[in-house]
Amino acid sequence: MRKFSLGFALLLGVGACSDNPPQTSAASTAPAAQSAAPTTPNSIHVRTLKASQILDPTLLPPGKLLEARQWQDRNGENLLVITRRGPFDEKITEYTDEESGVELFARQYVRQAAGRWQELWHMQDAIRNCAFDMWLGPLPGSTSVTDLNADGETETTLVYQLTCRSDVSPSDLKLIMHAGRKKYALRGQTVVQYDSVTVAQRAPANPCCVDTLSKAELDAPEGYTLYAGRYQNEKDFRGAPPELLRYARQQWRKWSLEDHGEQL
Repeated sequence: MRKFSLGFALLLGVGACSDNPPQTSAASTAPAAQSAAPTTPNSIHVRTLKASQILDPTLLPPGKLLEARQWQDRNGENLLVITRRGPFDEKITEYTDEESGVELFARQYVRQAAGRWQELWHMQDAIRNCAFDMWLGPLPGSTSVTDLNADGETETTLVYQLTCRSDVSPSDLKLIMHAGRKKYALRGQTVVQYDSVTVAQRAPANPCCVDTLSKAELDAPEGYTLYAGRYQNEKDFRGAPPELLRYARQQWRKWSLEDHGEQL
């Protein structure tokens, strides 16, 4: 078996995902001309918006709009926006004179009775100082809006990949779910194909959890292969409705097979 290095993204400054306090904005989106998106689990009807349909630019994070979704739940009218800024030149280091960075932003709002949008949560992530092939963004078709425990309050799930590499190393993968302001996450690595073994064959039967593997296992000559397709732990889901973790596990198994990404 041909060896490959662990993802350069782990070594070259992949930024940590961060959430920030909610804010309020007086804004509106276009009430009509919204294109229909497929109905999600538990009959949540989600509409896909274009940037031109978001009439207040203060609702948009920096960068280019990647996705915008609008739907109703017990809290009212919801809006989810995802943008990306970059790639852009980064500070030159002693190792290279061609380094780039890219940033990802996501925000969810709920419209208040007075027509103002209240920010429910927002997050951002980044790749910094990458001198190799780079990708940061949600995997096509992976963003979902659900009501898994049928309580009337929807969950949003974002699955996105962070890649900075010059070989066939796995990418970093993050699954970020919000139920209202509560955040749940799985963080780990993708499975990639090399030699003649398919991605599906390389995928672990149980992707949980890297934290349960022993140091001896991980330090073994082939120990680096144990990271592929696995996430670190399920600690964020402690106390969450069991339906949320079941869904997150299912989504991880689906999207950790790396054949979805593209270059920026």
